[in-house]
Amino acid sequence: MLTRIILSLTATAALLTASCAGGGDGPDYGNDSDHNVTFESSDLSLFELRHRVRNVTTTTYYDVTPGPDSVAVDTMPDKRITTVIYFDSLGRYVTRRDERIRRDAEGRITRWEDHRPNLRRLHGGFLKDTLSYTHVSPNVVQTSGMGDYAVTVYDDSHRIVGQYTDPLVDGEHTAVFNIYRDEDSRGNWTERLSIWTTQTPGNRPHVSYSLDRRQIVYY
Repeated sequence: MLTRIILSLTATAALLTASCAGGGDGPDYGNDSDHNVTFESSDLSLFELRHRVRNVTTTTYYDVTPGPDSVAVDTMPDKRITTVIYFDSLGRYVTRRDERIRRDAEGRITRWEDHRPNLRRLHGGFLKDTLSYTHVSPNVVQTSGMGDYAVTVYDDSHRIVGQYTDPLVDGEHTAVFNIYRDEDSRGNWTERLSIWTTQTPGNRPHVSYSLDRRQIVYY
């Protein structure tokens, strides 16, 4: 699950909501004259986005069966997770109340921390889940934290081609490759199929699938 959270959210593992969203174009409040003007930022690129995005709702389905001409998706609530992330008008990621992020001299996110309070009856203090990011190049980002080390590869359109995750201790190795199935009028993807290969030492690889659908709202 951690690997999928890293892939789906990239910089935040705590933005889970109870809502559900479909794919396709989201509401567009932008000026038509801006459609052909590409706006980019390091935060938008990290989340596979470009243009002046206000917010993105992503629903990830985990019970998915590809067929010859279509993909069968179980849409029951216990088979999906929905996340919502926000950006300001300058293309910077908007943190939630209990999130903390650090940036480098170029303004790129290098660390994310979750400071939500724990349940008092179970454990005192705060959660301190963290993810650290090393921007190797415009197309490669290394992520570490929460027990995993991952390498994520982007193409020149800011889409994740694939990711490899290596546990910091003996555990499950994961690789994922993505097939992008739909995009909106701005060229941001709205549906993708992910092919996961997981393997523990001494065992045969296991292949599974997930489907992401994004609803994107622009300024």
